Amino acid sequence: MENLKKIQLRYELPLQSHLSENLSEIEWVKELCPEAEFYGDAYDRFGLFGADCRTVMAHCVYSDEREIQRMKENDVFVAHCPESNMNVCSGIAPVRRFLDERLHVGLGSDVAGGADLSIFTAMMHAIQASKLRWRLVDDSLKPLSAAEAFYLGTKGGGAFFGKVGSFDPGYVFDAVVLDDSRISDVEEQSIADRLERFLYLHQEQDIKAKYVAGEELFR
Repeated sequence: MENLKKIQLRYELPLQSHLSENLSEIEWVKELCPEAEFYGDAYDRFGLFGADCRTVMAHCVYSDEREIQRMKENDVFVAHCPESNMNVCSGIAPVRRFLDERLHVGLGSDVAGGADLSIFTAMMHAIQASKLRWRLVDDSLKPLSAAEAFYLGTKGGGAFFGKVGSFDPGYVFDAVVLDDSRISDVEEQSIADRLERFLYLHQEQDIKAKYVAGEELFR
């Protein structure tokens, strides 16, 4: 961990790792770093938990009050990987709690624990996972709405890179052009309803163009 910090400082790199994904992992960290107050503190003791080191922590399924507060104080980003939560069966992250606490939260597809790299699929799974958590684990945390899941997959996660993930004034022009005619309804729908429908029924062929920083990647 000390050497990781040296590398981070030398090259001015951000750090991404896992945090509190499952209970056995938490116990293992206690064995490796018994002086740490909690899992995140094991990183923080070496300067690898936000503050002067831009940090993204994946999962955070079992983050307790102390860990959540430290993440909030240090501006640590949470990468919620809902499909991984369901496939690995370690538990489902309390994303509603993170949003209520105004933590930085974005979405991840998890290349090992997930089967689809599409961020739209991750949005759909985030909604579904939050419903399972609400119904089976903690009914005090209401499920995510489609608008909230869309935020996590755009502006929420994009904040780590600066002003990206939104069409607000001053933001970098990153965009995808969507064609939902294949899944359109016979009745006229609002933009919000069409977007929610797209999250559940989209295919790669429905994405017609992509732009990054104003540059067209493909059409």
